[in-house]
Amino acid sequence: MKRGTRSIVTALLGIALFGAAALPVNAQSLSNRPVRMVLPYPPGGPTDLTSRLVADAISTGLGVSVLVENKPGATGKIAAEAVARAEPDGHTLLVASGTQLIVLPLLDKTLSFKPFDTFRMVSIFTNYDIVFMASPTAGVKTMKDLVAKMQNKAEDVTYASIGTAQLTPTGLAYLVLTKMTPGKAREINCAGQAPGMLDLLAGRVTFATYTLTGAMGHIQSGKILALAVASPTRLSQLPDTPTMTEAGFPEFSSANNWLPWISVVAPAKTPEAIVNSFNRAIVQAAKTDAFKAKFAPTGLNVVATGTAAQDQQAWQAEYERLSATLKRFDIQLPPGVNP
Repeated sequence: MKRGTRSIVTALLGIALFGAAALPVNAQSLSNRPVRMVLPYPPGGPTDLTSRLVADAISTGLGVSVLVENKPGATGKIAAEAVARAEPDGHTLLVASGTQLIVLPLLDKTLSFKPFDTFRMVSIFTNYDIVFMASPTAGVKTMKDLVAKMQNKAEDVTYASIGTAQLTPTGLAYLVLTKMTPGKAREINCAGQAPGMLDLLAGRVTFATYTLTGAMGHIQSGKILALAVASPTRLSQLPDTPTMTEAGFPEFSSANNWLPWISVVAPAKTPEAIVNSFNRAIVQAAKTDAFKAKFAPTGLNVVATGTAAQDQQAWQAEYERLSATLKRFDIQLPPGVNP
């Protein structure tokens, strides 16, 4: 090979190597196949919308195609088990809440996976607030009024439940309250928060524990009464509504952090470099005004600030805390219930 030709080849090789080194770690590790993000929720809801924003953040930040696949059913067990069987190559992710990563593993004996052996955290990207709310016709103004009513055997107190209370953060808030007081309420099962809100508005049920999302307008108009927030601190949207501690129930507040979160996780053996690159893409996008503006209408909170390792620790801490709470209050799935 002539000297001039050798020099050109060497230069081109150097450029190629420099270019490969400059690529994000994931671009070197992932194949050209799309990344599949599996959601255990139906299309159109707040979690679906925010998850798609996260998918766009990964796609834009890393230059990979991310396809969102809705796989609802069985309280998220179907989606979680599908991702549990996936190859840990970075091409399959799961959007999961504490229901799939904590409550189901603790309560459902039929579950086919152990959470920390099966998944690793990528990013906790959002959380939401739970509010104790009552119908204006219920005759209660405070949480103590509600508890007194629940303890009065002459009263027929009704609670608007969504599915199996043990498997939802809002339902657990209700169950912990009834275990603490103790008080009794007759559960009226609703097909979701929206139908339950209609029952509250019509005075057909006494109270509910719902997310602030979807209830804010009714609370602001006075059609629904916000008795207390489960969150550790007061909410900026409801500055006059006390926390459960302020309402006289500090034991409730210590039972859990009551800020249910939603996260992205990957199969446990997914390479750390790929997991960290996904995390950085989400966290960087979450800092932008454009991302926050698109997120705001969902009513969920943007919390994507931690590293994958930090969010893994947060998951572990909540698992241990909630495990102790379920044992302490003897909260189990009703007989015959198979999520």
